[in-house]
Amino acid sequence: MQEVGWLRLVTVIGGLAVMLVGVFLVFARLKQKQQGFGPNSLKALGLVLFVPSLVVIGVAIPDFKAETIAALLGTVAGYVLSHSKSDDT
Repeated sequence: MQEVGWLRLVTVIGGLAVMLVGVFLVFARLKQKQQGFGPNSLKALGLVLFVPSLVVIGVAIPDFKAETIAALLGTVAGYVLSHSKSDDT
């Protein structure tokens, strides 16, 4: 039972580290390209912050249903893979 506690702790710390590094990399890329926020950068930030938090929630809260996590991951996949129309019509 003690191993499960360590696994949860490592997962939470790893998820937070992935979020922090991901946010840093998105901002570094925006600075490198000398761009501001746009739809793609907001998608990247949302993905970097949302997916690790789903993993942390799924591992840290044992009563959280797998169907709920699957629905949230499907929502993220639909959002990321969607294409919005360009405004230059």
